[in-house]
Amino acid sequence: MVKYLFHLQVKGLNDEYIYVLDLNSKQENSPEQIFNNQMRENMRNQLQNQSLCAIKDNHLNQIIQTWVQDIREGYRDSTLTLSLPLLIESNLEKLHEQGNQETPTIISPNLSEIEPILGALPPLNFS
Repeated sequence: MVKYLFHLQVKGLNDEYIYVLDLNSKQENSPEQIFNNQMRENMRNQLQNQSLCAIKDNHLNQIIQTWVQDIREGYRDSTLTLSLPLLIESNLEKLHEQGNQETPTIISPNLSEIEPILGALPPLNFS
């Protein structure tokens, strides 16, 4: 079995995230067949966990197309640089927090304890 490595680089970050596949000669000849739904999700999850960036379907398709083409041409290392949003930012879209909807209880002040300290109280007519 031969190891194929995919290196994902995220614009703005200096780190590189790697996904590895061990392929036999049959898989090397038709690499598009190994990327079934389970393999795609495994790849997405592993790269997202490493990079902490959201990999959407269009990004995943771009990654797989690049990798399949490189495998067909005989390259064992493939690299792609993408502009990816942070995973935490993409999860904010799914947030449906309603907040605290209870009205607070109103506390009436005790006016009998209010006294002027300096000078006089202002006039209470606002005309």
